[in-house]
Amino acid sequence: MSDEQKNERPPLSKEEKRKVEKHLKEVRKQLRKNLVKAYHGWWYWRTTLKKYKKLYKNKNDINRTAVVLMPEVNDRDNYFALRYLEQMLKQHKFIKAIILTDSEMVEKSASLFSKNIHAIVRCPRKNAEELMQFYCLYNFDKRFFCASLDEPYGRNGSRIVGTRGITAEEIFVIGVYRVYPYTRLSAPDYKKPKTSQIILRSVEQEPLTDDDMKILEFLKQGETADDEAAKNPPEEPISYTAKIVSGS
Repeated sequence: MSDEQKNERPPLSKEEKRKVEKHLKEVRKQLRKNLVKAYHGWWYWRTTLKKYKKLYKNKNDINRTAVVLMPEVNDRDNYFALRYLEQMLKQHKFIKAIILTDSEMVEKSASLFSKNIHAIVRCPRKNAEELMQFYCLYNFDKRFFCASLDEPYGRNGSRIVGTRGITAEEIFVIGVYRVYPYTRLSAPDYKKPKTSQIILRSVEQEPLTDDDMKILEFLKQGETADDEAAKNPPEEPISYTAKIVSGS
């Protein structure tokens, strides 16, 4: 018996063929769903830029505007997205940012972190998922940033937190915002609206509204990040290299 005959696979049974067909049918169905969702994401992207382009006096400024999607109501990732927004804009030579979010806390606290926010757009979860599905097809625009360690599907940044002392903050700033090197920042002071009174987190002051308390709690993410960085100092500078492999 030749080697070719030995490696020849026996024909599929009727039951095996049925299972393969069923699986392929499910794959095709899922592909269609993903493509439809990606199309809706493209439409949402197009209409959003068109709408907020009109707010600029110089319409070409929209080409120098970053669009940051915050897909989760996740205080850690949302805090880093706001904390390092200015550094990201400077690194990539953007002048403004449009923030897409469904987080009420981001809407209330974003102005504490940056004065270069062109607009904050309420983006329901459905629209965020559609936009991320479009992003999964390809990196469709250099202005777009998905501000999450774990989304879209397949991005697993949280799993490597702690590896060789790497913090969530470093993974976010370098991996998501593509800012390297970067300067660590402390949380901003919170001033009560319509006053110049600075509220210190270590001092109890009255009266504090529910919104004040929520914003102060959100700013504590900075203390958590500082503690994490102190516990995991880098042992040595890490060099990042990329190897380009060309197909023949």
